[in-house]
Amino acid sequence: MTLAARVLLLFAVLLLAGGGTPQDGRVALVVGNGSYADAGVLANPVNDAQDIAAKLRAMGFTVVDGYDLGKRELEGKIGDFADALVGASAGLFYYAGHGIQVDGRNYILPVDAKLNQPAKLKLEAIPIDDVMDLMQQQAGTSILILDACRNNPFARALTAKATTRAVQAAEGLAEINSAKGTFIAFSTAPGAVAMDGTGRNSPFAEALLKHIDQPGQSINDLMIAVRRDVVETTKDFQTPMSWDSLTDRFSFVAGEAPASQPSQQQVASVEDDETIVAREIESFIAGKYLKPDAANFIDATTQMFAEEVTSYGRVYKRGELVEIKAQWFAKWEKWKLNMLPDTLKVTLFDPETASVTFDMRYRYAPKDKTTGPIAGTAHVSLDMVKLDGQWRIEMENSHVDGE
Repeated sequence: MTLAARVLLLFAVLLLAGGGTPQDGRVALVVGNGSYADAGVLANPVNDAQDIAAKLRAMGFTVVDGYDLGKRELEGKIGDFADALVGASAGLFYYAGHGIQVDGRNYILPVDAKLNQPAKLKLEAIPIDDVMDLMQQQAGTSILILDACRNNPFARALTAKATTRAVQAAEGLAEINSAKGTFIAFSTAPGAVAMDGTGRNSPFAEALLKHIDQPGQSINDLMIAVRRDVVETTKDFQTPMSWDSLTDRFSFVAGEAPASQPSQQQVASVEDDETIVAREIESFIAGKYLKPDAANFIDATTQMFAEEVTSYGRVYKRGELVEIKAQWFAKWEKWKLNMLPDTLKVTLFDPETASVTFDMRYRYAPKDKTTGPIAGTAHVSLDMVKLDGQWRIEMENSHVDGE
C-alpha cells in the first residue's frame, strides 16, 4: 500500500472511530540513512539514529525506526508511524542523513534516490512537511529534529537540468514555520551545512544524547545545552537552531528542574540571541555573499539583498543592482573571496537589524588572457536587516587597502 493510500485509510479510521479512547503515549519515528547509492556514504547517520532510538525507548517512547531505507521502505515506516500516532500525546520525528531544499521546500532522501532531473524529485524524495502534517493532525505536541543538513549532493544536477520551470536547489535546509504545538530543531542554521563527525556520532547527535535525559529539563533548555556543546565542538562552524509554538512545557524526562536552570535561561535570553545572530550573519557572509553560486547567480544574488539597496553611495533597486553584479562577475573566469580570520564584527541593534564589518582577501582571474589577475584586501561594511526570516543587505561599501 502506498504512503498516500495508507494516510487516507488512517483518516477514514479516525472518522469512523469518532469518540474512541486515545492512547496517552509518546511515539517517535527515527530514521538514519547513510549508505546512498548515488550520493556516497555518510559515516554516522545510522549510528546516530540507533542511539537516539535506544535513548527514546529508555524514556518511554514507542519507537518506529529504520536504517538505510529505500523509498518504499521509508514510506512503509512513515505509514507505521501514522498508525502508532493515533491519539498520542506527543509525536517526534528524528532524521539523520541527507536532506535537501528545493524551491524553499525540504525533503529527506531515501538511500536509493536518483535525482538526476527535477521532474523526478516528487518520485524519489519525501517532503518533510508531509510527516509534519501527520504529527500535527494527531498528536498534542509535535517535535521535529533534523540532523539532515549535511549537504545537497544533487543540487548541481537539479539546477542544471531545470528547463521549463525554475528549480533552485540550495545547500542545507530551509526554515520551517512551526504550527501551534510544534517544536522544530535543526542541527545547524537554515542554509548552512552540518558536520557528520569523526567519532561514532555527529556533533549534534552526540550533544543531544548527552543532554536529552536530564530530569525536569524543558526542551527549550535542552536546545541551549546542545547548541553550546556543538558550537564549542565545531569551533563555531555549526550552530544548531530551533523554533517553536508550544503551548505547554515539554520535558523528555519528568522531574524537578535543576536549580540553576531559571537563572541560566534568563542569562541566555540575551547572550544566546546575540551569539545566534552573529553566527547566522557569519554563515550568510561566508557561504553566500563571498561565494555566490556561479551556476545560479541571478537567483542566488537576488536573495541576498533588500528591495532597495545603497551600494557604494548610490541607491539601487534590487534587480538593477543584481544585474550590475552579474555583469561584473561575468568578466572573470574564476574568483576567490575570503574573509580574513578574526576580522568580523557584528553590531546588533535589535534581533532583526545589524551593522557588519570585516576584512576580505580577493583574487579575480580574467577571461581575457592578455591581462593578469587582480588581487588584494579590502575592508567591507554592510547594513543588514532580517526580512521573512532571512538576512538581507540594505547597504554595502568597501575600501581597498591603500585607498
